[in-house]
Amino acid sequence: MTEGDRRQDGKKPARKVGRPATEGPNEAKRDAIAAAALELFSRSGVAAVSNKELGEAAGINPALIYYYFEDKDDLFQFVVRKALADALAAYDEIKKEKGGIDDLDAWLSSNLLLFGEITRFLKIILDYAHSGQRSAQTDAAIARFYETETGLIAHALGEEGAASGEAEDLARLVSVFLDGIMVARIVRPEIDSERLVDLMRGLLKRKAR
Repeated sequence: MTEGDRRQDGKKPARKVGRPATEGPNEAKRDAIAAAALELFSRSGVAAVSNKELGEAAGINPALIYYYFEDKDDLFQFVVRKALADALAAYDEIKKEKGGIDDLDAWLSSNLLLFGEITRFLKIILDYAHSGQRSAQTDAAIARFYETETGLIAHALGEEGAASGEAEDLARLVSVFLDGIMVARIVRPEIDSERLVDLMRGLLKRKAR
Protein backbone atom coordinates (compact mmCIF):
# COMPACT_ATOMS: atom_id res chain seq x y z
CA MET A 1 0.00 0.00 0.00
CA THR A 2 1.39 3.42 -0.95
CA GLU A 3 1.59 6.47 1.29
CA GLY A 4 -1.24 8.04 -0.74
CA ASP A 5 -3.36 4.91 -0.16
CA ARG A 6 -2.81 5.16 3.57
CA ARG A 7 -4.01 8.77 3.54
CA GLN A 8 -7.17 7.77 1.70
CA ASP A 9 -7.80 5.09 4.34
CA GLY A 10 -7.55 7.75 7.03
CA LYS A 11 -4.25 6.48 8.42
CA LYS A 12 -1.44 8.87 9.24
CA PRO A 13 1.47 8.73 6.75
CA ALA A 14 4.92 7.86 8.05
CA ARG A 15 6.85 10.81 9.47
CA LYS A 16 9.57 12.18 7.19
CA VAL A 17 13.13 11.42 8.24
CA GLY A 18 14.42 14.22 10.42
CA ARG A 19 11.02 15.75 11.08
CA PRO A 20 10.64 17.16 14.61
CA ALA A 21 8.91 14.62 16.84
CA THR A 22 6.14 16.99 17.94
CA GLU A 23 2.67 16.53 16.47
CA GLY A 24 2.49 20.07 15.13
CA PRO A 25 5.05 22.74 14.25
CA ASN A 26 6.97 24.06 17.23
CA GLU A 27 5.68 27.61 17.76
CA ALA A 28 8.96 28.99 19.09
CA LYS A 29 10.87 27.59 16.10
CA ARG A 30 8.31 28.97 13.63
CA ASP A 31 8.50 32.40 15.26
CA ALA A 32 12.32 32.32 15.22
CA ILE A 33 12.33 31.47 11.51
CA ALA A 34 9.73 34.19 10.81
CA ALA A 35 11.73 36.81 12.73
CA ALA A 36 14.88 35.87 10.84
CA ALA A 37 12.98 35.90 7.55
CA LEU A 38 11.52 39.35 8.21
CA GLU A 39 15.01 40.74 8.86
CA LEU A 40 16.70 39.01 5.92
CA PHE A 41 13.87 39.50 3.41
CA SER A 42 13.74 43.22 4.19
CA ARG A 43 17.49 43.55 3.78
CA SER A 44 18.12 41.43 0.69
CA GLY A 45 14.76 40.65 -0.90
CA VAL A 46 12.81 37.40 -0.66
CA ALA A 47 14.33 35.71 -3.72
CA ALA A 48 17.94 36.43 -2.69
CA VAL A 49 17.75 34.82 0.78
CA SER A 50 18.97 31.22 0.94
CA ASN A 51 17.83 28.47 3.28
CA LYS A 52 21.34 28.43 4.74
CA GLU A 53 21.10 32.11 5.67
CA LEU A 54 17.64 31.61 7.16
CA GLY A 55 18.76 28.63 9.19
CA GLU A 56 21.84 30.41 10.55
CA ALA A 57 19.85 33.52 11.48
CA ALA A 58 17.12 31.45 13.16
CA GLY A 59 19.59 29.14 14.90
CA ILE A 60 18.27 25.92 13.34
CA ASN A 61 19.35 23.35 10.78
CA PRO A 62 18.39 24.82 7.36
CA ALA A 63 17.02 21.39 6.36
CA LEU A 64 14.24 21.81 8.94
CA ILE A 65 12.82 25.08 7.56
CA TYR A 66 10.40 23.36 5.24
CA TYR A 67 9.19 21.03 7.96
CA TYR A 68 7.69 24.17 9.49
CA PHE A 69 6.68 25.81 6.20
CA GLU A 70 5.57 24.30 2.91
CA ASP A 71 7.74 26.61 0.78
CA LYS A 72 9.10 30.14 0.73
CA ASP A 73 5.70 31.60 -0.20
CA ASP A 74 4.14 29.89 2.82
CA LEU A 75 6.92 31.37 4.98
CA PHE A 76 6.32 34.81 3.48
CA GLN A 77 2.59 34.61 4.20
CA PHE A 78 3.33 33.56 7.78
CA VAL A 79 5.64 36.58 8.17
CA VAL A 80 2.82 38.86 6.94
CA ARG A 81 0.30 37.27 9.32
CA LYS A 82 2.75 37.50 12.23
CA ALA A 83 3.34 41.20 11.56
CA LEU A 84 -0.41 41.72 11.84
CA ALA A 85 -0.64 39.60 14.99
CA ASP A 86 2.25 41.50 16.61
CA ALA A 87 0.65 44.85 15.77
CA LEU A 88 -2.65 43.74 17.31
CA ALA A 89 -0.86 42.35 20.38
CA ALA A 90 0.97 45.65 20.89
CA TYR A 91 -2.34 47.50 20.52
CA ASP A 92 -3.98 45.27 23.15
CA GLU A 93 -1.03 45.70 25.52
CA ILE A 94 -1.13 49.48 25.22
CA LYS A 95 -4.88 49.43 25.91
CA LYS A 96 -4.26 47.41 29.07
CA GLU A 97 -1.32 49.49 30.31
CA LYS A 98 -2.99 52.86 29.70
CA GLY A 99 -6.44 52.51 31.14
CA GLY A 100 -8.84 54.93 29.49
CA ILE A 101 -6.83 55.41 26.29
CA ASP A 102 -9.14 55.33 23.27
CA ASP A 103 -8.88 52.82 20.44
CA LEU A 104 -7.39 55.23 17.91
CA ASP A 105 -4.68 56.51 20.28
CA ALA A 106 -3.79 52.90 21.14
CA TRP A 107 -3.46 51.94 17.46
CA LEU A 108 -1.33 54.98 16.60
CA SER A 109 0.89 54.33 19.62
CA SER A 110 1.32 50.66 18.71
CA ASN A 111 2.54 51.65 15.23
CA LEU A 112 5.20 53.91 16.74
CA LEU A 113 6.17 51.18 19.18
CA LEU A 114 6.61 48.63 16.36
CA PHE A 115 8.46 51.02 14.05
CA GLY A 116 11.34 48.62 13.30
CA GLU A 117 9.16 45.62 12.52
CA ILE A 118 6.60 47.56 10.47
CA THR A 119 9.26 49.23 8.30
CA ARG A 120 10.75 45.82 7.55
CA PHE A 121 7.26 44.52 6.79
CA LEU A 122 6.65 47.41 4.37
CA LYS A 123 9.98 46.74 2.65
CA ILE A 124 9.22 43.09 1.93
CA ILE A 125 5.71 43.72 0.63
CA LEU A 126 7.05 46.50 -1.61
CA ASP A 127 9.68 44.11 -2.98
CA TYR A 128 6.99 41.48 -3.43
CA ALA A 129 4.72 43.91 -5.32
CA HIS A 130 7.53 44.53 -7.83
CA SER A 131 8.70 40.93 -8.04
CA GLY A 132 6.36 39.83 -10.83
CA GLN A 133 5.63 36.67 -8.82
CA ARG A 134 2.31 37.49 -7.22
CA SER A 135 0.19 34.81 -5.56
CA ALA A 136 -3.46 34.95 -4.56
CA GLN A 137 -2.66 33.63 -1.06
CA THR A 138 -0.01 36.27 -0.35
CA ASP A 139 -2.16 39.05 -1.81
CA ALA A 140 -4.97 37.93 0.51
CA ALA A 141 -2.65 37.93 3.56
CA ILE A 142 -1.53 41.51 2.80
CA ALA A 143 -5.13 42.61 2.16
CA ARG A 144 -6.20 41.17 5.53
CA PHE A 145 -3.53 43.24 7.29
CA TYR A 146 -4.87 46.49 5.87
CA GLU A 147 -8.52 45.49 6.15
CA THR A 148 -7.99 44.82 9.85
CA GLU A 149 -6.16 48.12 10.32
CA THR A 150 -8.72 50.26 8.48
CA GLY A 151 -11.62 48.41 10.11
CA LEU A 152 -10.24 49.08 13.58
CA ILE A 153 -9.58 52.76 12.82
CA ALA A 154 -13.00 53.26 11.18
CA HIS A 155 -14.71 51.72 14.21
CA ALA A 156 -12.74 54.01 16.55
CA LEU A 157 -13.68 57.08 14.51
CA GLY A 158 -17.31 55.97 14.43
CA GLU A 159 -17.25 55.73 18.21
CA GLU A 160 -16.11 59.35 18.29
CA GLY A 161 -19.00 60.52 16.15
CA ALA A 162 -17.84 60.26 12.53
CA ALA A 163 -20.47 59.13 10.03
CA SER A 164 -19.99 55.62 8.65
CA GLY A 165 -18.85 56.56 5.13
CA GLU A 166 -16.64 59.37 6.39
CA ALA A 167 -15.08 57.11 9.05
CA GLU A 168 -14.12 54.57 6.39
CA ASP A 169 -12.55 57.24 4.15
CA LEU A 170 -10.64 58.73 7.08
CA ALA A 171 -9.48 55.26 8.14
CA ARG A 172 -7.96 54.65 4.70
CA LEU A 173 -6.28 58.06 4.90
CA VAL A 174 -4.80 57.25 8.32
CA SER A 175 -3.60 53.83 7.09
CA VAL A 176 -1.73 55.45 4.18
CA PHE A 177 -0.41 58.17 6.51
CA LEU A 178 1.02 55.55 8.87
CA ASP A 179 2.81 53.75 6.01
CA GLY A 180 4.22 57.11 4.92
CA ILE A 181 5.45 57.91 8.43
CA MET A 182 7.27 54.58 8.61
CA VAL A 183 9.08 55.24 5.33
CA ALA A 184 9.78 58.88 6.21
CA ARG A 185 11.48 57.87 9.46
CA ILE A 186 14.03 55.95 7.39
CA VAL A 187 14.78 58.44 4.61
CA ARG A 188 14.20 61.64 6.63
CA PRO A 189 15.43 60.89 10.18
CA GLU A 190 15.04 64.54 11.22
CA ILE A 191 11.25 64.14 11.09
CA ASP A 192 9.54 64.04 14.48
CA SER A 193 7.14 61.17 13.77
CA GLU A 194 5.54 61.29 17.22
CA ARG A 195 4.64 64.95 16.75
CA LEU A 196 3.19 64.26 13.29
CA VAL A 197 1.10 61.40 14.67
CA ASP A 198 -0.15 63.74 17.41
CA LEU A 199 -1.07 66.34 14.78
CA MET A 200 -2.97 63.71 12.79
CA ARG A 201 -4.76 62.62 15.94
CA GLY A 202 -5.82 66.20 16.66
CA LEU A 203 -7.11 66.69 13.13
CA LEU A 204 -9.13 63.49 13.31
CA LYS A 205 -10.57 64.45 16.68
CA ARG A 206 -11.80 67.79 15.33
CA LYS A 207 -13.12 66.15 12.15
CA ALA A 208 -15.07 63.50 14.07
CA ARG A 209 -16.92 66.05 16.21
